[in-house]
Amino acid sequence: MTYNELKPKLIITRPVDSANLFASFFERNLQKDQIIISPAIEIKFFSRPKILKKTTNLIFTSSNGVKAAGQAVNDNIRAICVGDRTTSLASSLGYSAEKYGDNVEQLIKKLCLSKKIEGDILHIRGKYTKVDLMNRLREAGFLCHEWEGYDQIAKNLSFQALNAFKNGEKIILPIFSERSGRLLKDQIPNFDKSHIIAISSAVANVFLDVSPASISEAHTPDLVGMRSSTKTVLENAHLE
Repeated sequence: MTYNELKPKLIITRPVDSANLFASFFERNLQKDQIIISPAIEIKFFSRPKILKKTTNLIFTSSNGVKAAGQAVNDNIRAICVGDRTTSLASSLGYSAEKYGDNVEQLIKKLCLSKKIEGDILHIRGKYTKVDLMNRLREAGFLCHEWEGYDQIAKNLSFQALNAFKNGEKIILPIFSERSGRLLKDQIPNFDKSHIIAISSAVANVFLDVSPASISEAHTPDLVGMRSSTKTVLENAHLE
């Protein structure tokens, strides 16, 4: 099925690499001008600290964390990962990578059940995070530290994206974080033609005080769930 008869616009506001990946899922079904990539956040990586070379257990909760760490200094560094993409990237950079779930809560649960990590653990995170993973793991008895490996800098939406909202076009709007949602609310005058797909109930709650055309929550709080839910919303938009 194609979704282009009524020409809804799919606006993707993830950081550019993640946005391009998400867009690739829909390129066969949407015309080129129906996909607008306009990151609300830009990733800026920080210099790597000495502790990175001294720690043999790393936690990566995003692919940006892996990119911040860079190539493994040896093949004995264990990478505890969230999600398939993060795990695959860590493995490709020489880490002994293992997936510990599709979100942070699953990772915490699996770590606490296994208790097989000896020595220090370093969580490589962004400046803005929702879950205080380091202290959660410390409370569970792990020797966990953290390094802020990258910043998530707010960006203005592109002229093309803003025009789609201002012109009242039908918009499909997947939102992957609470912060992204808040940044969009600061820039967009109204969402009355927007079909919002939130990765979680917490993200959906960001939009409680606006009136979008529809708002739905991903089947699962991960990339697979967002892809599936966005596809469903696109199909429904086609039928309207």
